[in-house]
Order: sequence, then C-alpha cells, then structure tokens
Amino acid sequence: MQFAKRAGAVAAIALSALILQGAVGRVEAQTTIKVVVNGEPITSNEINQRAKLLGLFMRGQSAASIQRAAEEELIDDKLKILEAKRVGISISDREIDTAFAGFAQRLKITPAQMTQALAQQGVDASSFKTRLRTQMMWQQLVVGRFRSTINISDAEILDALDKKGDTKDKEKLVKREGTTNEYNLQQVILVVPAQGGNAEARLREAEALRAKANGCDGLQSLVRPLKEAVVKPLGKRTEDELPDVFRGVLADVPIGKLSKPQRTPLGIEMVAVCEKRQISGDFTIRSKVEDELRQKQGELMSRRYLNDLKRIAVINYRR
Repeated sequence: MQFAKRAGAVAAIALSALILQGAVGRVEAQTTIKVVVNGEPITSNEINQRAKLLGLFMRGQSAASIQRAAEEELIDDKLKILEAKRVGISISDREIDTAFAGFAQRLKITPAQMTQALAQQGVDASSFKTRLRTQMMWQQLVVGRFRSTINISDAEILDALDKKGDTKDKEKLVKREGTTNEYNLQQVILVVPAQGGNAEARLREAEALRAKANGCDGLQSLVRPLKEAVVKPLGKRTEDELPDVFRGVLADVPIGKLSKPQRTPLGIEMVAVCEKRQISGDFTIRSKVEDELRQKQGELMSRRYLNDLKRIAVINYRR
C-alpha cells in the first residue's frame, strides 16, 4: 500500500525549503507537560519541535495555528504508537536510519548534511526520526488491518482512466497488449558512510554475500552479521517500476540470487529475485491505476482507524 508516499513527498519538499533557508530557531530551555494521551505525556518541547518542522510547509499560517496543528499531530502520533505497541509492531533503529538516509538521498545530500539542515531550524534529527518511525509503524498497522478488504474491480480501473481522460491506456488495457516481467524483490543495502567509508571493502563484502546467497528466505540471516547492512522487502515490481540502477539487469538473474552490486549514494546496493513471472503488458497500466485507487481507499481507512482510536481515548489538555 502506498498511501504514506504523499506524506513523504511533503516532508521532502519541506526539507528542501529548510536547506535553502537558514534561520536558527531558539530551543526551549524548559519543558512542561501540555497534553496527556491515555497516560502518555506530550511536552511543550515536543510541540515546539514539531511546530518548527510543520512550519516549513504551512506557509502563510499564524504561529498559533502551526502550534495547534503540531499538538494535534502529536496526539495522533501517541495514539498510533500505543496501538502499534498493542498489536506488537516495532521499527528497528536500523530501519529508521535507512529511511532517514533515503530522504537525504532524494534531496541529493548526505544524512549528516540533512541533520545539520534540521539543526539550523532548531529541529533535532531525533525528532524527525521519531515522526518517521510513527509513520512507518502506522503504515504497517493499516496495511495489516485492511489489506484483504481493499479490492479494486476492472470497472473501477476503467472508470478511473475515463476520469483521467487516458483513452490510450484504456485501449491497451481492454486489448491486453504485450508482455512484461514482474519480480518479487528484496533489496540489500551495505551502507558506505560519507565520512571515512571504504566503498571497495564494502564492494568485496557484497560480492562475497552474492556468492553465498541462494534463496530469499535465508537472506536476512546472511546479512545480519554484517555491520551497517539492511535487507528491505521491495515487494512485487514490474520492469518499469524498478529503481533506475536495476532496470534492464534482472532478466538474467536466477530466482534466489542477487543482482550485480551497484554503487549508489547510500552505499552498495543489490536486489534479490525471489519470484519472477511474465505477465500481460496491460498489467503495468492496471497496477499503476490500482495503486492510486488503493492509496485513496487506504487514506480513507486510515482516517477511520484513527478516529476509532480517538473516540475511545482519554485525552487531557493542560493549559
């Protein structure tokens, strides 16, 4: 499910603005409890930190409006975190660091530069990472709860193409033209730090790992002993949905094996081909439209889920 992508895009735009600016915000010396959510406190410092971040893309709004928005978002976050704990969902520090580095990569800067840019606005990188962690946990929660209930029919897909005025793709979909490859993938990242990183040594580690890999089920255990390395499920991707560095290179990779290591801003990256199948070319069109419709339905279900949590929550404001 991709309903969290929009929040990621907004955050990236906000951080771009952050880098171009440079005003240094004053950090509060003291902090007080402002809200208690099901026994969990939200402090004035947390609200101020979130307000500085939200203020980057809430242009034209008053400081009071931004503070209220920050407070309400933190209340939502507390409910999401408590629900994730109840269900047993957690996100590791390694996953958060990888996601943080991914944001920096999209902005064409290093994680250290991103940390510095945040600090220039008076925002600690740990606050940004806490927000990331909450978003990632919530996405897992919503996906896990509603995956089986979201079904997109052919009629809905054709209707969506009609509304977009995309007659060409609609014709391809109806005629079922051509074929393409669909892969089920896992991504392996061996991080190379911007300062003092040894890319050649990491490349040798990647090649050794590639030689050992023989199936996706055991990939996590193979990568676990390596420092600063992570395995991420990419799920099912058609050829045109692959990351740029891997397009055109997976056709000859056997199932259960890793692709040739690629140097990227994050370090050394490979993908493991867990499954491969040939599908009709119209699937690419169908998949994109279906993802858009799933995102809309996912956002709706996410709001309903959060509203259900709010309805039974005990929220005490301290003014």
